[in-house]
Amino acid sequence: MEKLKNYKRFIIFGAGRLGHQVYDILAKRGAEAALFCDNRLCGETDADTGLKVISPAELKWNKEEVFVLLAIFDEAVCRAVYRQLLELGFADDHLMNVRNMAWREPVSFLTKNLDKYKRVYSLLEDDFSKKTYVNMIKKQYLDVDISGIVCAGQEAYFDKELVLTEEEVFVDCGGYTGDTSLQFIEKTKGRYKKLVIFEPEEYKENIIRETLKGYAYELFTYGVWSSSTVLKFSARGDSTSHVAESGEIQIPVKALDDVLLEEHPTFIKMDIEGAETESLKGSRKIIERYRPKLAICIYHKPEDLFEIPILLREMRNDYRLLIRQYSDTRFETVCYAI
Repeated sequence: MEKLKNYKRFIIFGAGRLGHQVYDILAKRGAEAALFCDNRLCGETDADTGLKVISPAELKWNKEEVFVLLAIFDEAVCRAVYRQLLELGFADDHLMNVRNMAWREPVSFLTKNLDKYKRVYSLLEDDFSKKTYVNMIKKQYLDVDISGIVCAGQEAYFDKELVLTEEEVFVDCGGYTGDTSLQFIEKTKGRYKKLVIFEPEEYKENIIRETLKGYAYELFTYGVWSSSTVLKFSARGDSTSHVAESGEIQIPVKALDDVLLEEHPTFIKMDIEGAETESLKGSRKIIERYRPKLAICIYHKPEDLFEIPILLREMRNDYRLLIRQYSDTRFETVCYAI
């Protein structure tokens, strides 16, 4: 980051999750980004930071004064953007891929939480989970290659250890486009007791209805949380929309205990962009009373990797805990409780 001091302006290319991580890192170091640049989201104002999001073609500044931070986690996309910027006249030494820099946690975080990591390791059911867990810790701090422990993407939320029956009451928290719910329907061959979806972005309702046309389900257009209230929400129009203090809209959220306690849920999936811990707290009665199968994402916040498994074991000490990884990045880590 010392190199940035030599430039009058710098921009973050990529206004998604990684771009916001880079923005936060720079802000903590007293640096200030001029704007975001993004091929897909250009023309908007970023809700979390207030920065403009422009297209590469709009970069009118003297390119000798600008430094571009490439905040793109997909390597192929990053290479394409790199070539795009070179073609626009940017010099190679004015471009920096900051993916690895943004992903790494400080060693102090490891030292502070080492006992919690050790505890989770001791709670895991199988050797593959333990191997996966150790590799994900290494990924957080060293950005090591984890390709050897990545499971097939189509198995996400539905590990082979899960046994599905015709009596499932499946709760899909973070319904997005209905893709996971459709996957559930396909795996049960359309034979299930009930399917409930929570998705707070109302415009996705039509997408979900199209995805699940002809199937039985119940859709709630609000989020899940530890209590029933109203929260600020950053609606990005993609899979990274999330509850945030800087959110530009407000959404109603509910505790699952307040909505579904009498429905006897048998399987709950949560991929809700960092709201998992709070939402599990709002599901305590359901978990303690019914012991549903759980598939919970544990990658949105660094502390999720240990806080969520520990919380699940505290709720029920008879859960078998498994960890599975579904990409070769720090994302797509799922903790199963079965």
